[in-house]
Amino acid sequence: MSNEDMIWQLLHVAMDNHIDVQWAGVLSPYTPPACRVDTRIVCMNNRWHRPQEIAFQLAHELSHIINGEPEDLCFYTASFTGKASVEYKANVGAVKLLVPSYCAEVDQDVVNVTNLEQRYMIPGYLDNVVREQVKEYYVNC
Repeated sequence: MSNEDMIWQLLHVAMDNHIDVQWAGVLSPYTPPACRVDTRIVCMNNRWHRPQEIAFQLAHELSHIINGEPEDLCFYTASFTGKASVEYKANVGAVKLLVPSYCAEVDQDVVNVTNLEQRYMIPGYLDNVVREQVKEYYVNC
């Protein structure tokens, strides 16, 4: 699934969860996306310097809101990779949002986790999470 198609899938997830996604085109290419849990708004930067990463970023921000995490923690968590951190949990949630759409178009015999991770620029430290979610997807099909 292309990045554009994945973004459309994620926008449907946002609508289903009553999340407003706003796209800002006047930000610096290095301004990351953000969300407000209390108002259920995500602000995405459509000028991001790595466009291939936007689908993962959107899934990440949606995950913050779907998980109902306190917004102050979303901005001030020091560790992105620590399994207890809000950011790590949002990354896991992002993987859980991306995997079903990706796998729905790929036969189990040819699924390639590395390709999935590279296509959406999923951080390498989430490799085991991606593998577990792919395996779970095909077990539940």
